[in-house]
Amino acid sequence: MEDFDSIIKIVTMVIVGAIAGTLAARIMKGDHFGFIVNAILGICGAVVGGFIFDFIGYTPGAGIVKTVDNTFGVQLPPTFIGMIVSSTLGAIIILWVGRFLKKGRRK
Repeated sequence: MEDFDSIIKIVTMVIVGAIAGTLAARIMKGDHFGFIVNAILGICGAVVGGFIFDFIGYTPGAGIVKTVDNTFGVQLPPTFIGMIVSSTLGAIIILWVGRFLKKGRRK
């Protein structure tokens, strides 16, 4: 059963990463990079976003999960929306820094 839990965690990480990477890419560039790159971008964004939200002591998305459960009766994992929010924010920061560094090299 422990192997199944590990597989579920990895699949969740890839799905959240792909969603977050796609959102960030569309917000920053207006396009997407493909499933694999978006997933990697989102997973890296999760590290950056998680660090930022841990630093400020805030858990994003907790209220949204509760509202979805109360309104629609859909039970999401308590941190699911927060994972998407923090991963997207982190991915946006990564894309912004990448864009900033790329502009700096052109000069």
